[in-house]
Amino acid sequence: MITAQRKKLLMIFFAVLACGVLILWILYINRSWTQEELARTKLVVRQRVGFALMADGKEVAFFSRFSEADSAFVGLTTCRDSALVSSDGVGVWVNNSSMFPSAFGKVMVPDVEVEREAQRDFINQNLLPLIGKNRQLMQMTQEREGMMADEVDYYLVRHSIADNEYIGVANYSYALASHRPHLDKMMNLLDSLAQHAKRMEVRVVREYFKDTIRLHPATNFITRPTLMHMESDSADVRFVVLQSDSLADMPDTCLALSTPLFLDADFSDIIPEWHVLFYPHLHPNPLIEGTALISLKFNQKEITDSLFHGTSIDTLSNVYTGQMDERGRAQGYGVMRYGNGDYYEGEWLDGGRHGHGFLVGLGHVVKAGEWDADKYLGEKMTYTDNRVYGIDISRYQHEIGRRVHGINWNAMRITHLGKKNSPLVDGTINFPVSFVYIKSTQGVTIKSAYYQQDAQSARAHGIICGAYHFFSFAASGREQAQYFLENTQILAGDMPPVLDVEPTDAQIEEAGGEERLFVDMRDWLQTVERAIGKKPILYVSQNFIKYHLVHAPDLCRDYQVWIARYNVYRPDVRLLFWQLCYDGRVAGIQGGVDINIFNGYREQFEEFVAQQSMKN
Repeated sequence: MITAQRKKLLMIFFAVLACGVLILWILYINRSWTQEELARTKLVVRQRVGFALMADGKEVAFFSRFSEADSAFVGLTTCRDSALVSSDGVGVWVNNSSMFPSAFGKVMVPDVEVEREAQRDFINQNLLPLIGKNRQLMQMTQEREGMMADEVDYYLVRHSIADNEYIGVANYSYALASHRPHLDKMMNLLDSLAQHAKRMEVRVVREYFKDTIRLHPATNFITRPTLMHMESDSADVRFVVLQSDSLADMPDTCLALSTPLFLDADFSDIIPEWHVLFYPHLHPNPLIEGTALISLKFNQKEITDSLFHGTSIDTLSNVYTGQMDERGRAQGYGVMRYGNGDYYEGEWLDGGRHGHGFLVGLGHVVKAGEWDADKYLGEKMTYTDNRVYGIDISRYQHEIGRRVHGINWNAMRITHLGKKNSPLVDGTINFPVSFVYIKSTQGVTIKSAYYQQDAQSARAHGIICGAYHFFSFAASGREQAQYFLENTQILAGDMPPVLDVEPTDAQIEEAGGEERLFVDMRDWLQTVERAIGKKPILYVSQNFIKYHLVHAPDLCRDYQVWIARYNVYRPDVRLLFWQLCYDGRVAGIQGGVDINIFNGYREQFEEFVAQQSMKN
């Protein structure tokens, strides 16, 4: 028979034993996880998120995100798969209970798209007006993309696959062409919904996958704040616990995490990969001067272990997707879709365009080539024998010092492209002269003594020739045009005549300013065009376009341009020719020669020449 004292001792023993077991258990579940144990619990979960536009209970369209800046349904389409935005995140296997180990196939993963529910509620409260707004935005986008496609097509016609960024621009051209019928389809859909749908709403679509297995949010999971700190410090992030009917238990080699009951541990210390999701929100930084990030999401770490792939949106609705550093700055290769509609694809450094890339937008030509500290340097050319070269000459190719030299037209070949351009030549420099421009007149008092002879010799040797007039402030544009026409023979098949305008800023100001200059230029161009039936060409420097012709856009719009730019980069304006050097060498000509190149290839050049032959 157990005495009362012995019974009391047994109770004390079992109580101490229970307390010891409880203490050991608490120490066990609050222990630090080893890297090996953590590695076995991790898995990659693909999250796909977007919006579904519902009409009378059916899904009729989808869009990837809602832009609060302009109330736009971004990426509106009838294709569910193309609308949902995918991102891969690190998930972990977790126990069903925080007290006891178990293996019920539960997965916990961070969700960084929590703002979508609030956006959904706003959209549904204003759905009909938003549909009308998006219809207008699509029409504006269609008109804008049409103008951008014109610039892209111009670039592609004048370039070949060997040129800088040609493949990227060609792919973007295809994307623009594919987008036009899509916009038509979406505008018709919105019109139909506004007229015929009885009930409409927008829902948030969320999908989760492990490999190809679909995961669903768990409904019977015991949630508590201590579970891996499911409530993060960032309002933009939450955790989702997932399960799958087709997924039995966790892998045999995987030990599911039991979460601490009392230990106040930071989840990013337990799962370092999750730190990536929260760090940028704690330390926002501007992507572009004058703007600030409003959304930043890292998708995955790159092999370099220093770059991430992700997406960011700033206060100007500029959306960047690509490589970035841990501060969220564009770094490496990525695409920027600017809020104003421009598109850049290429290399980045410290948040600025740097390296190779191309920019397409309204108000400028395609800028494809090299960038430095967010500034466009230009397109660095490679000079080959499949390009079309020409020269321009005057008395300086005849009169050198006190001696007068003739030109050996039989020997004429381009043998040197100047000091700056020679390193960019692919192959041997031995190019034919496909065209020659010859100075004919200057002002109303100077005419070249060599023009008639040089023009006749060029035609006799099968070289297409043209004449140019050097502009002067000594007389009006109309008077100079008449002087040029009286002293210049222009035949069918000749190149169009050229007005050479090279004044200094001081000369422009002394002569009465830009407006006086523009009036005289228009008078010369129009007078010559009426007389010969050919539209003349305008020869200027790139700085003249940048600082002066910007105030007379009709001149660049109505007349083809010949640019002088002695640099390794081609001019970033629409042009017919550009003069790439003044110190070239041509067999058959003494001294330095201006070398020019046609903006395009042989096929486009022959088309241009054929057009001139049809004009009188």
